[in-house]
Amino acid sequence: MYQINYKEMGKRICERRKELGLTQEKLAEKVDISPSHYGQIERGDNKCSLVVIVNIATELNLNLDTLIRGIDDQNTDTVLLEILDTIPGNDKKLFVTICDNLANTFR
Repeated sequence: MYQINYKEMGKRICERRKELGLTQEKLAEKVDISPSHYGQIERGDNKCSLVVIVNIATELNLNLDTLIRGIDDQNTDTVLLEILDTIPGNDKKLFVTICDNLANTFR
């Protein structure tokens, strides 16, 4: 089961907020939470609801994979290998077959 790393997610939120030139207060206002709660999210000190995560992602124009897991166009190959490493040896072939079949739908 995947565990959210709230500190890393907070770093991604902070970085993107700064790229967009927003203050913590302004983004907190846009997602309808208090500035102190928002600050806790950026520091990774506080878990937040799915609604808040989606609202932050929307305001920052980030997809949820990028926001929560840090997955973007530059690291998808690495992420796939990390996923493959978590699968027991006898199931890896099945995983690769499933991925190949799925990839064929996009070709």
